[in-house]
Amino acid sequence: MDRRTSRRAVAAAVAVCVASGAVSCAARPGPPPLVQQEEIEQLDPAATPTTSAQAPARKSRTQIQVGAEPLRAGLNPHLLSDDTSLVQSIAELALPSAYDDGVRDPSVIEGATVLATSPDAMTVRYVIRPEAQWSDGTPLTGADFVYLWRGMSTTPGVIGPAAYQAISAVRVTGPAGKTVDVDFSERIRDWQGLFSALLPSHLLAADASDFASAAGETLPASAGRFMVQSVDRGRGTITLNRNDRFWGADPARVDVLTINAVRGTTQIADQLRSQQLGFVDTIPDETTRDVFDLIPETQVRPVDGPRTLGVTLSSTSPLLRDIDAREELRSLIDVPLIARLAAGRSSELAVAEHTPVTGQAPALLQQRVTESRPLRVAADPADPESAAAARSLVDLLEQRGVSARVVSTDMQSIVSTGLPSGAVDAVVHWDTGADSSNELASRIMCPHDDYRAGNLSGLCGPETEALAHDILAGRARGGEARGTVDNALRGAAVWVPLMHERRILALGTGIVGPDADVMNWESGLSTAASWRVGEGGGAGATTTTVPAGQEEPAQQ
Repeated sequence: MDRRTSRRAVAAAVAVCVASGAVSCAARPGPPPLVQQEEIEQLDPAATPTTSAQAPARKSRTQIQVGAEPLRAGLNPHLLSDDTSLVQSIAELALPSAYDDGVRDPSVIEGATVLATSPDAMTVRYVIRPEAQWSDGTPLTGADFVYLWRGMSTTPGVIGPAAYQAISAVRVTGPAGKTVDVDFSERIRDWQGLFSALLPSHLLAADASDFASAAGETLPASAGRFMVQSVDRGRGTITLNRNDRFWGADPARVDVLTINAVRGTTQIADQLRSQQLGFVDTIPDETTRDVFDLIPETQVRPVDGPRTLGVTLSSTSPLLRDIDAREELRSLIDVPLIARLAAGRSSELAVAEHTPVTGQAPALLQQRVTESRPLRVAADPADPESAAAARSLVDLLEQRGVSARVVSTDMQSIVSTGLPSGAVDAVVHWDTGADSSNELASRIMCPHDDYRAGNLSGLCGPETEALAHDILAGRARGGEARGTVDNALRGAAVWVPLMHERRILALGTGIVGPDADVMNWESGLSTAASWRVGEGGGAGATTTTVPAGQEEPAQQ
């Protein structure tokens, strides 16, 4: 049974656990209108990609070995099921974006202009750089924008779909399909946050029906400074090669970047001491920082990531359909305890702000589970922290007299089937923690009736819907928007944060990175395009002489 078949089977099994109890609060619109066929045909089939001069055969090859968390699922940075620090870093190295943190990427688009603005609608024109191309030589075109739009607006479990769902059409014109007009049905203030980490549409389904699985095993083509050469799950390695077709400024300075899955402080420390690894980005154990601090010539830095592990309570669950039941469940969750058990540590632990548990008897929940069924808490088994938190939460509920069970299945099944059908009452998962208006609005935008994207709780009301549109339009921004969304979720008792992401970076002597002091790096693995091997090599970094006649040829 392949992966997609297995997911469908699991989803069906979850769906039949109980009769569907989901209540639709907004009808699902039809599929987005397709780009005009004649516009797609304007992509000149005779045009050849404009490339920089062919890279000369190299007499030496540089390679860097790094350690990171194991690849949990796929490599699609737009899916909640795939979202990890590792996947986001690979996306930054290998996939093109129109804007990066609000700044236009000149290697991808020559310009972007708001053509028409009204109180109710707007159009943005993007002009793609002529030289922009994928690693297989195919030009980067408006079709890639179309694919991402379709995938983000129709796929369950995507991150931040609200602004994409506000797009009414994407029109591709101009020489070789390099001009893209995006029509919005409402004002979107932070439109620069869209069309990041574009995927190669020419190798994927035209209607983006494969969006949830297209990057399940690899990225079939890249248009960044690196390309994904191979993903070996058995060996736990991901190999990135320098993309010799990259046309922009500052190409990668290392030929091969090998990312090794690392587990446990002892193993990682041994590989740092023996200089098998030059850089590590890992989730700490109880003693990780103390051990790393003792390793000679190794810089250590703890970093706080944006993500937060928490519990989403379903507002459409037959057991948690009213706020009294959700507040009762929330009062039972011992946040510091569940956080420690999920992380497996007490040190380097950023416990979320919380209210101490009360001694109140959960009478309403006890009555409901007695009359119907156990309360179901879902988590993706591929995510160790979420799975551990879900098991401990169920144990805690059982201890308090509330019958509960763990639903262990992949996140796509939880989002597309378990939550909407009412078969799942709560889900433990990581929230991206992003402050972009698109992602904030998505958390409270009324979901479609047969799947959920962004808003896992299913919370829907006139106030939250109006707030979501205010955030998209920029009428509520920044910290104000974040605070308002947090208050809305807290007030409805649908989100219980447990702990904030914390990681440990370790840098050896072989890598010359953005700064000599790792404390001054803006980020970790995502900066690898600027790395180079230090003089004489060093920890995890080597320069290999290629024998005559075996020089690496330029990519064809």
